[in-house]
Amino acid sequence: MPRLIILGAAAALPEADRENTFMALVGDQAAILIDCAGTPIQRLRRTGVDLARLDGLIVTHHHPDHVYGVPMLFLGLWLSGRRSPFHVFAPPRTLRAVEAIMDALEWKAWPGLFPVEFHEVPLAEGVTVLDWPDFRVLASPGVHMLPVISVRVEAKKTGGVLAYCCDTEPTPALKPLAWQADVLLHESVGPYPGHSSAAQAAALAAEAGAKRLVLVHFKAEGPESQTALLQEARALFSGPIELALEGAVYDF
Repeated sequence: MPRLIILGAAAALPEADRENTFMALVGDQAAILIDCAGTPIQRLRRTGVDLARLDGLIVTHHHPDHVYGVPMLFLGLWLSGRRSPFHVFAPPRTLRAVEAIMDALEWKAWPGLFPVEFHEVPLAEGVTVLDWPDFRVLASPGVHMLPVISVRVEAKKTGGVLAYCCDTEPTPALKPLAWQADVLLHESVGPYPGHSSAAQAAALAAEAGAKRLVLVHFKAEGPESQTALLQEARALFSGPIELALEGAVYDF
């Protein structure tokens, strides 16, 4: 059964006990990261994800808190002896940014480096990012300061659906992406340009008929702040609501 593991849950300015937002999508045959922050190899090992099964990375956009872990990911996979191809999926500008970061570190001179294949994700509604034996991933563009995608993951074995709405203002493109999702993860840093509040995340969950809302990419220092986020969302969505915790696992 596919599962999503939260590896980090904070917004761009993380709290002392919370890493920037990124996550691992794990199936029976393969795993893939969604964004890449922190020390990814450590987080993957801590949560029991087999590095040999990690075959790809989806990068939603190239703001630093979503890509700064890529060099350490590639370095760790190389040092662990990886030889099979690794796939990176992202909007065109983001792919160019990721490759430029790695070029600055002269990665192509690493002896015996595994092949890396870059796949452009068009900025259009409902495009297929990948179609693997465990799951199919679709993407739609959000509204942010840089081109950004949100994703819908459809589990082939169970028929379950998980959606992740990354850094974005509310936009009509997200409703079909989140439609009747078993789990909707939605950023909730606040009603700022290029972002959404907990209330706006909850409004989408209600409109799309999502079964469960998980708030992620939030800033919440202390119990009172966290309680306020949950109360804000519960005013608009009657289903289960929670704040993402690092290490949390969502089966779907």
